[in-house]
Parts: sequence; structure tokens; C-alpha cells
Amino acid sequence: MKSVLMKGSRLGGHRGRSRKVGWSSSRTGRGLERGPPRHASAGRPRLPVDRSCHEGVSCRAAIDRSSSSTSSRNVQGRRGGGLSDLKESDAALRDDVLRMKDLVLCLKGRDARSKVAILGKDPVVRSCAPLGYEDHIAALSLDRQVVLYSMLAARQDHVLRTGSVEDSDLLSSLLGKLELVEQFYDSIGGIVGYQLKVLQLILGDDEAGDGDSEEEVLFPPGQDISDGTDPATVAMVEEGLRAIPDLAEVYPVGGAGDRLGLIDEATGQPLPTALLPYCGRSLLENLVRDVQARESLYYRIYGERHCTPIAIMTSDAKGNHEHIVQLCEENGWFGRSKDSFRLFRQPLVPVLSGEDGKWLVTGVFEILMKPSGHGAIWKLMYDRDVLRWFGGRDRGSALVRQISNPMAATDTTMIALAGKGHAGGHVFGFASCERKVGASEGCNVLKSYEGSAGDSPREAAITCVEYTEFQRYGLQDTGKVNSDGEEVSRYPANTNILYFDVKRVQAKLEEGAKLGQRGTPIILPGMIFNRNKTIRYTNRLTGEQEEVKGGRLECSMQNLADVFRHELGGGGVHEPTWLPTFLLYNKRPKVTSSAKKRYEPSSEKGSISQTPEGSFYDLMRNAGELLAKCGMAPPALNTVSEYLKEGPSFIFLFHPALGPLWSVISQKVRGGSLAEKSELVLEIAEVSIRGVDLAGSLLVRAENVLGEVTGSSSGPEGNIRYSDKCGKCTLRDVRVKNKGVDFAETENIYWKHEVRRLESCQILLQGNSEFVAEGVTLRGDQSFVVPDGHRMVVRAGEGGEIVQECEPLEVGGWIWEYELCKDKGVVLK
Repeated sequence: MKSVLMKGSRLGGHRGRSRKVGWSSSRTGRGLERGPPRHASAGRPRLPVDRSCHEGVSCRAAIDRSSSSTSSRNVQGRRGGGLSDLKESDAALRDDVLRMKDLVLCLKGRDARSKVAILGKDPVVRSCAPLGYEDHIAALSLDRQVVLYSMLAARQDHVLRTGSVEDSDLLSSLLGKLELVEQFYDSIGGIVGYQLKVLQLILGDDEAGDGDSEEEVLFPPGQDISDGTDPATVAMVEEGLRAIPDLAEVYPVGGAGDRLGLIDEATGQPLPTALLPYCGRSLLENLVRDVQARESLYYRIYGERHCTPIAIMTSDAKGNHEHIVQLCEENGWFGRSKDSFRLFRQPLVPVLSGEDGKWLVTGVFEILMKPSGHGAIWKLMYDRDVLRWFGGRDRGSALVRQISNPMAATDTTMIALAGKGHAGGHVFGFASCERKVGASEGCNVLKSYEGSAGDSPREAAITCVEYTEFQRYGLQDTGKVNSDGEEVSRYPANTNILYFDVKRVQAKLEEGAKLGQRGTPIILPGMIFNRNKTIRYTNRLTGEQEEVKGGRLECSMQNLADVFRHELGGGGVHEPTWLPTFLLYNKRPKVTSSAKKRYEPSSEKGSISQTPEGSFYDLMRNAGELLAKCGMAPPALNTVSEYLKEGPSFIFLFHPALGPLWSVISQKVRGGSLAEKSELVLEIAEVSIRGVDLAGSLLVRAENVLGEVTGSSSGPEGNIRYSDKCGKCTLRDVRVKNKGVDFAETENIYWKHEVRRLESCQILLQGNSEFVAEGVTLRGDQSFVVPDGHRMVVRAGEGGEIVQECEPLEVGGWIWEYELCKDKGVVLK
């Protein structure tokens, strides 16, 4: 096994003051002044005041600053420079930052009534002109009043002036959505804290950081598993297979998927990424099939059935949650029990202008809102007891993958990740690969920190830096040439394929929750605000299409790794150094090739990166490598331009339970050839294919791929039951010749696997059945359907004609025997 480690190298790294996003614990004592608060003047919104809730202590946020010159002195004193160096708008934003810091401190730990009273003393709230529906506001619940006055304190009164009392239902809807934001961001001060954090990030305020400890960014140590046959990788895979009963899975699927532009053809409504029909089925179903493939392999080896609990984070973007539930129900929860899934929603948050932090208005009492970033998953899993749910199902570790990346489970990637984490006693792990220079993806790094105490040893963690944060960390996105002559980034890519220890993450989140604001880097890791993203939306008040630079406050789930640091003693990080966090390195097509944006031929010279077209191209790249490993000579992969013009040079698709390890597949499929523009589809797990020469299209499909299906999948026993009662196919010395796929058909959509066939050979195995063909040539259109409980044998007659015989299946029939052999992996007999 190769070690991906460059000792002592910086590679464009940064050494200096930490500027991570988070709350600074050194500031928690600031913000109290003495003196009587002013009261709201006549004609302004009159607020209920709880005069007993903070008697004797008044917030500076509740006291008007005496003059703009005082504000100027505050800014100058904090920044070390005069206002001549600042834009006037920046000075105003800095004043708001000071005010809202104090306001957040005053609101901390208060009940709703007290919060309303405190917000009512805020000078910005008191200075607001009447909204025109004060009587309606007074009738709102206290929680809703907190939301409304927090909006005023955050200078978002323009949102509240888009309607009137006649639009009370719309106002109620808006406040309901924002109430979820207030609750979710309670640890940083709710809506006011959300706005404060955004303004700090807009201004590049050092105090938005997490502390002042010295921080060094280096190339991360890791283990290269791209050679799947070396002993260390084989051992990791063995441990990963043994860990399957201990594993859970987590899918963040709540993203809006705006760049994909997926539309329901029947209704014209936008759809979430999870519903993208990739290779004939939704992306979500593809992920579940990967889980079932690993469970099936475990059953084949150990004879034990396990059902991996799956937690799915949804959102309300584009009806995401309802669509996900409907997809699961329509597919009978993919042959699994409904209670093996746990769905929980992430909140939608306001989208803001990157210039002044104003929320973007889209209609009457309506703002543009987007999901809060995948980093919200940790707080949500803590708040909704998802991690305890895992523990209740005896799951001690979990794998995380994103919905838009169908490659994550290719071959050894996720199994080795689980094995390394589980056997090595790690808390957090990354599956990584090469990163393209300029790609919109983060990179994995090693961060070395000054010890928490002044003279304590340095600490280190393998973690991630998002691409939007490169400049802040002083990272140069420069390249090097890899072994294939391609320019790639000097740092490996963060792919958001993660491993984590459930109990230790739960304990860390509990610690963060107890710390309050100081625990924000734990409970809401890696907060960023990408202010340079182009936002396009329709303002229904004007009927105009708007375009601004802006974004929303997001959290990065991979940055939870930042808090799992390890003391280094007197030395640095070397290859044998154990860290709570770890990294595995593999070939990029076997780790990630996402389908997250629409292919636009006119943009960036028609790049297919991160498009369904590009993902399918990489899928066929992997398929060609696998076929070569099987000794079934595939055609050369055509160029991207040829692929876009005339389709792939071949198609090879298979159910992941055929392996999922390539070492297993290469024992089931051996020899033969695949002619150019041929199609081989194996929707089956138990096959023995030897010396098959294919020129055309061969489709083998088993109704029962994994075993018998018991009852209705919506009922208490509605599960796939892993067993030997499945479809089986034996092909030996068979030639298949037909016209196959019509690659001249312009309506073919290869990544959907929607293609027109001129001719094909199709084999359908119903229930528990078996198909056998030996020494025969199957020409032209052929269709073989094997009934449940039968074996069909196809052979050549004396005159070369095809002879088929169908008879009842003997008890059991043939089946592969799987054995996990030390240092050899899975061996089939």
C-alpha cells in the first residue's frame, strides 16, 4: 500500500492566526452597560415589556448610541484604522455587528416573553416606522412575535412592508418558516445570530473565527487503496465486511438541486436531485441498492441477515420531503421495512444579498429561502435523536454519502472506509481522490493547531477546507501533473464520503450543546457564507427576473472533523502517527463523479464535469476497467467529444449485488469479449459467465436478485429476505449476435438508460429460477422467460438450431459458496 504523505511540505499552505468560522469564547463577557433604557416613542410599534426579567441589567443593544461619531470611534478602535479606509456601508454594517453582538448576549437563555421585551428596547426596532398592522402583531403568539421583532432588529423590515393585514395568512406562513430558523440557530442567537454571523463573514471580521490558536495547513497523510490487491487494502476490506452489522448509513438529500434543473414532465414542477432517473432508477434507489448489495454479501459469507438503518435528511425545498416520502412509498420502501428508515427535515434559511445582507424578497410576505447546508445534519441528528436511534439498533458507526454521487460505493471504496475506521478505533474518516484544479469542491488537509494551553503540545486533525475558503486560509489552487499526464490539484478532493463513530460523535455533540455559543464549531461546524454566488429568482411583486450576488449561511458536515484533534507530543505527523481522523485515497472515478448540474453545451466549452452525462461517462470508464479485470476484453473508451456525439463505445450495467467488490465479480464473469457499441446488462447477483462473446445487446434480469420477497413491502413482513431463492444464470461458451442498441437514434439518453434497441437477447428469471446456456449462438431478437421454480436449458441442436428445455428446478439448485479467507478476501467456490 502506498502512503499519500509529503512530510513537512506546505503546498501553498497557511501558517498564522486561525480564521475558522465560529464563536469566539473570549468575547462572551462583553456587552453590558449601565443606564436606563429609552422607551418606544409614540406612533412606533408598541411592544409588551417584561420589566422583571432583567431588572438591574440593561443591554447595550437596548440603548441608542449617542451619535454617529461614537460609532465611528468604536469601529476605529476595533479595526486600528480610520473610517477613511472603509466604505460608508461597511461602517454601518460594523455598527450593526456591534449592536447585534450585544443583543444576542442579552437574548441568551431568555424565554419568549423576555425576548420580546429585550427586542423591543433595541434601537433599530424602536426606530422602525409603523408597519400598519400592529393590532395583528399583538395577537400573535410570543414565539411568532420573537421572530417578527428579530427581523426588525436584523434590519429586514422591507420584508414586513410587502403586505398588509389582508395578507395575514401569508404573514403567518412566513413567520412559521422563520420560527424553524429561530429554533435551529438557537445556539448562536436565533435569527439575530444568523444575521450577525452573515455580516461578520461579509466584513471578513476576525471575530467570526473560532479562536486565536496558531494553525498550520499541510498535505494530509493517507493510505492509497487504488491497488485493491495489496495486503493492507485486502485487510481493510475484510474488516469492513465484518463491520456491516455495526454500520448505519446517512444521506443528506435536502439540497435544492437548482443547477440540475430537474422538472416533473407531467406537472412541470421542479424536482429534487434524489429523483433524478439515473441508469433506469432514481438516485435514491441506487444508494439503497448499494446498501443491499453489502448486506447480501454479508449474508452469503456468514449466513446472517442484517438490515442497515438509513437516516435521510430532507428539506422543504421544491417539496423535497414529500417527494422523498412518496418515492419510498411507491417503491415499497425498496423492499425494506419502513421502520428501517428515519427521515428528518433540515430548515430553509433566508438567502441574502452579498453586499448588504438584505433578505431577497420574492413576493408578498415571501422571501427566497434555501436549505441550510449539509452541515446542519449533525445538530439535526442530535436534536431529533437520530444517533440514539442508531444506538438503539446496535449500530456503533455510520457511513455518509451524498445523493448526487452514484460512484461512492464502487468496488472497495466504502467497505474499506468502514474497515479502516472500525478496526482502527477512529472517530471520523474521509474517502478522497485527486482533485481537478479550479473545481468547485473542497480539499482534504491536515491542520496542525497550537495546543489549547500555552505550553501544551500541538494538536492535529485531518479535515477539510471548502473551495470558497481557500483565500482565507492562504491556499493556492495550483496543480501538478499526475501519472496520466493530467493536471490535478496538489491537495486531494473532499468528496463528502465519510465515516464516523456514532457514540463519540454523540458525546461531542452533547458537549457542544452544553457549551452554548462556545460550542457552535461543534454543533454547527464549518459555517460559511459564499457571497459571490449568482442568485437568480423571480420577484412576484414586480414580475421581474432578479439577479444578485449573494447566498445563505451554510454549515459543512465534513468540518466536524475539526473538533477531533489529537496531541502530537514532541513531533509532527508521520506515517505511523495515529489520529482520531483518517483519510483513504483511491482513483477518482471509483470515488466520485457527481450528477448535480445540467449539461450546457455552450458553457465552459461544453464541460461534462458534475453532470449526469459526465457521471455516466465515468461509470463506463469504471465498467471498462472491471471488464478488463474479468478478462472480458472491452472496447476502448471513446473521447468525451465522441461520446457526446455518438454515445458511449459500449454499455455495461449491473446490479451492485453482483459484487459489489470487483474481486467477486471477476470470479463470476471470466473471459469472452464485448464488441464495440455492445450492451451488457446484468440485473442479477448469482451468475457464472465463462467465455461469452457479445456483439449486440444482452439483457439478463432476475425478478428476485437478492432472495425471496415476503408479502407486501408496506406490511410488517414486507422485506426482501436474503436467501438462495433467487434468479441464477449460467452462460458458457455462448455467442450473442444481434443489432443491439440503435446508436444513431438521437433520442437516446444514455445516463437514464433510455435507449432504442433494434434487436436484443433478453433473459428474464422469475422468482427462484435458473437459466443455463452452453455452446450455443443466440442470433437476432431472442427472449427467454424462466418461470418461478424452473430451470431452462438452452443448447444447440444437431442442425445448429436452438433447443430449449424447461423443467422443475431441483431443490436448491446451484449456488456460489462465499468464503472470507485471510489475506485473500472473498473467495468463491
